[in-house]
This record gives sequence, structure tokens and C-alpha cells, in this order.
Amino acid sequence: MPDALRSKRLQRKVLLVIVVIVLVPMLVTGTLSAAWIAGRFEDFIELWVREAAQMERDTLADLHNNARLFADVLAEVTRGRPDLEPGRSPVPAELKPLAEELGISLVQVYDPSDTLIYSTDGVRLTTAWAHGQDTAVVRVEQDDKTRLAAITILRFPPDAPEHYRLVLGTLFDKSLLERLSRASGLKTRLFYPRDGDFAKAFADEDRPLKLRLPPSGYAELQARRDYFSAAAEDGAYFGLYSPVVDASGRVEAVLFSGLNRHTGAGLLTDQGVLTLAIVLLGSLLAGVAGIVLGRIVIRPVESLHQAVQRVAAQDFRASIPVRSDDELGELARAFNAMAASLRQARDEQLREFRRDKLTALGELSLAMAHEIRNPIGVITTALRLLETAKEPARVEQLRGMVREESQRIDQLLKDFQQLARHRAPELADIDPAGPLEAALQMLLAGRDDIHVERAYRHGEHRVPGDAELLRQLWMNLIRNALEAMGTEGGRLKVGSSLDGDCVALYLQDSGPGIALEQMPRLFEPFFTSKPQGSGLGLTIASTLAEANGASLELVPPEPGEPARGARFALRIACPLAEDSEE
Repeated sequence: MPDALRSKRLQRKVLLVIVVIVLVPMLVTGTLSAAWIAGRFEDFIELWVREAAQMERDTLADLHNNARLFADVLAEVTRGRPDLEPGRSPVPAELKPLAEELGISLVQVYDPSDTLIYSTDGVRLTTAWAHGQDTAVVRVEQDDKTRLAAITILRFPPDAPEHYRLVLGTLFDKSLLERLSRASGLKTRLFYPRDGDFAKAFADEDRPLKLRLPPSGYAELQARRDYFSAAAEDGAYFGLYSPVVDASGRVEAVLFSGLNRHTGAGLLTDQGVLTLAIVLLGSLLAGVAGIVLGRIVIRPVESLHQAVQRVAAQDFRASIPVRSDDELGELARAFNAMAASLRQARDEQLREFRRDKLTALGELSLAMAHEIRNPIGVITTALRLLETAKEPARVEQLRGMVREESQRIDQLLKDFQQLARHRAPELADIDPAGPLEAALQMLLAGRDDIHVERAYRHGEHRVPGDAELLRQLWMNLIRNALEAMGTEGGRLKVGSSLDGDCVALYLQDSGPGIALEQMPRLFEPFFTSKPQGSGLGLTIASTLAEANGASLELVPPEPGEPARGARFALRIACPLAEDSEE
């Protein structure tokens, strides 16, 4: 099919998919998004209302500071001797404007016997403050109406045992509410207890407005905690209701701080409006995106798809035509550069592989030549001496040297053949200690100078493995151990244990051990510290372990063991299975 027709078909699919699937997902997404946005904005508005209401509390707290400030000014003006005569106001005429500015609308004086000797006209306290208390919110009566007032109690003289009490306070009236509203920017109302509920103070209506809070709201207020409602005052406000507690600890009023919902904040929390807006906007954007995607993106994507398939088939000569300077053009250039880099990397990898093969072959050839040259030199020298040797003992000695070095070359070639090519393992359920015991029996025949200690703790567990390959592995390790201990003999310690889901087998000799600097190269081919060693024993053992799905490593001695000799551990990682006893 031509590219143009294929592109048109893909474009039609894109448009059809967008038209078919955009409505329901967009509706679901819009609903969920609107709920999330509305919830986040509602949380933000609640936080903002609480912080703004805190400004109102700070303003109420400032009333006490203002009273103390006024008391300091009063003391300064009267030189510490204010007029505390019965029936006379202690506030001089020149300080009355300052009192109005600071919001002080209540002044009372009590003599040393706590008898009221002066009070602002028509104001009487109906709540007593606690002994030693200097600030409080108390109930007062004015014009046969119960109100609240924030008062500050001051002593004159301050340190005298017989003192007068000067009470300076601010009535909770309309002017205070306006002051709080200006401080916070919120609608502020005050509700007093009435008929089992709270009624709005200073209401103009004949029937006072009630709080009508849910039971949980009343419970919060009675517990002296704020209560926030996202639909306060019949859904007109985001409102915070704060309890006002008098000096006795009783909730005497509720201060309401509200933000009008009919502003922009209300729209941001209206889930229906947000859902409709998101769905309409998303549908419009999806339609436009579908058209643009079909006309601009589909064709380059098809070209990229074809080129990627060629690269996946190892054809690194693939390239994409660059038709623009936008992101798709950048993508095409980046793909072409990637294909060229892959082509260069593949060629370089092939060259590096050849070089590595030649290098490895050279190193192996040098190692083999070095290992074979020494015994051949001995054989050549022995043969030359045989031509002139007359004594039978000397002739037999030279012949023994030839046989010994020939066997050494033969063993080296066998080891090399075993390293380069060993048969595939034939796995069967075996006793993991069986190959080890077989190797011990073969190599320790006639060696009475070797004492073997056994400590098998794997019980009846069996593991999958090739017994013959594992026997060859243990023979290489035991042969190395015997050579390390020398002709004087020594002690071999073998054992096993359960290590998680593996069986671990151990072999430890009493030889001189392995030097620290030799450990990193321990399993390298042709690396040996013995003058007559080929350096293939441990390499072959490691290869045989891997063929059986196991791991071979040098481990430290057990706690309490002497720090001599070498200790190797073979871990056969496989699920353990116990023989069924019938």
C-alpha cells in the first residue's frame, strides 16, 4: 500500500479514536479533576480563612495591650496618682480621645474591698474574674442587654498591699465587629446564646438569625475548638465559627468569620462548573490535537516505524528523511545519528572481538609454549646424556626423567583439553558428598600420612548434579591440597552444611595457605605459585562448578580454626529436596 494511503488511513483512525473515546474519558477525567481542584481550593480557602480569622484574634489580643498602654499613659499623665474617688471617672478629659482611639469603651474602679465605686454609664459586670487574673472576657449588662467585654485589670498602686483595681475594657459592639472585619477582610458576626441556640447580635430583623449548625459543629464549639463550614450561613459563606470563652471558661458567644461564596473563590470550588469547563476545554483541545496529530505527526511516525524495524533487523544503514526543523526533524536527525553510531559501534565491536581473540590466542600460546618448553628441555637433555651413559643406574635415572616429563606434558594437555572442552553435564539427584568421597578414595589410596576429618551436616538432602564432573572438580582441589602440604602429609577437613536453599561443601587443608596478593588471580588460567604446577587446576574446578550451576570460592577458616591452609567452599544453589522414607 502506498505511503500516502497508509498515512491517510492512520489519520482517519486517529480522528475516529479521538471522536469515539474522548467524551466518556474526558467526562470522567473532568469530574475527577474538578473534584480534586475543588477540594484543593476548598482546603486553600479554609487555610486562608483560618489565617485571616487569626488576625481577628490578634486584634482582640491587642485590646488588652491597648488597655495596658492606656494605663501607662494615664499613670504618666497623673504621675502615678489617678483620680480614684468614688463616683468620679479616673480618665481625665484630655485622655478621652485616646481612649476612643484605642477602643476603650468600659472603665470601672474597685476599692480595696472590691466594692465598685465607678463604672461607665449603664454597664455592669455579671461575671467575676479569677483571683490574680489580669485579662478576661466577661459578661456585662448594658441597657438591659447582655453583652461581652474584653477587660484588663490593673492595680493602683501596683505593689501596695491595699490597692484599687482599675478595669479597662472594650465592649463587643458593632464598632468592634467593624474593626475586626477591616483587620481580616472577612464578614464578621457575633452570636450570643439564646433559647438553646446562638442568635446573631445586633440583628436588624425582628426575628434574630440563628446559627443552625449541625451537631458536630456544636460539639466542636462546646469543646472550645473552631468549626469550619464550606457552606455556612445557608451556603452563602465559607465560614469559621470560633468560640468566645468568658473568665469562667464558659462559651458565651460565637464569633463568625466568613468569605462570600459568590465571588471567584466560590466558582473555583463549584464542582459542577469546573467539570463542565474542563470537559468543554478538553474536548476542544482533543479535537484540535487530533487534526494536528493526523496531519503533522503520523507521517514522520510511520517513517520512524519503518526505520526502527530495519534497525531491529540489524540493518544499521536505515535512515529517516528530514523534512522539517522542528522536534520531528530533530528526532529524525537523532535517529540517523543513532543508526550511524550503532553501525560504527558494531564494526568496532567486531574489530575488538577479533583483536581480543588474537590476544587471547597469543597469551594462551605463550603460556602453553612456556609450560611445554621446560619438560621438553629436560627430555632433550636426558636423551643426549643417554647416548653417552654407560652405568645402568644412570641410564635408568635418565629414562625415569624422560618418563616423568612425558607424563607431565601429557597431564598438561589433558588439563588443557578439559578446560577448553568438557562434556555437557548430565544432572541427576545425588548425595552432594558422594563425588567428594570418591575423589578422596582415589587420591588418598596409600597415603597414610594424610588424616581426613569429616563433618557432614546436610542430612538426607540431595541436589541435582553430574557426579563425574563434580568428582573431577574435587580431584583438582584435593590434588592442589596434597601438593601444598608436601610429602610430609597433613590434615584434610571436609564437611557440609545447609546454607539457605543451598548445600555448601567445604575442603580445608593444613598447608601454608594462599598469600593475600595471590587471591585476585587465583582462578586465572596458568597462574600458579608452585614451581611444577600448570596453573589449570583451580580454573578447571571453577569451570566444572559453573557447569553444574554451582559456585566455587575461597573462604576464610571457621571460627576457632587455626589460620593456616586454604579453605574452599562449593555452593550448589538449588531447591533442596529430602528423600522420602518409605
